[in-house]
Amino acid sequence: MRHPEIRLDIFGDIVGVRREIVGELRTAAAAQAGVSSRHRDLSLVLDRALETGGAVLALPDLRALLAVVEERGDERGGVEDLARLARRALSR
Repeated sequence: MRHPEIRLDIFGDIVGVRREIVGELRTAAAAQAGVSSRHRDLSLVLDRALETGGAVLALPDLRALLAVVEERGDERGGVEDLARLARRALSR
C-alpha cells in the first residue's frame, strides 16, 4: 500500500512529509552513501519509510538529514518542518 504522506517521528514529534519529498531526500542521501555512512544509513531509513509509511529518526539520521537539506538548499513544504524539528532535537 502506498502512503501519500510519510510520517517521520523525531523524538516523539511526528511530521508528515509528502512521499515525493521523502523519495528525493532518500535519493540525495544515497548519492552520498559512498563517502558517508550516516548518509547511507539515512537513505536506508527513508527507503524503509517509503515502504511502510513511517519511520523513527535517530540522532545520526537527523544530522545526515540536515546535511542533505543544506546541501540541496531545500526548505520547502514538509522539508521546512522536518528540518526545524531536526534542529530542535539536535540542540537538546
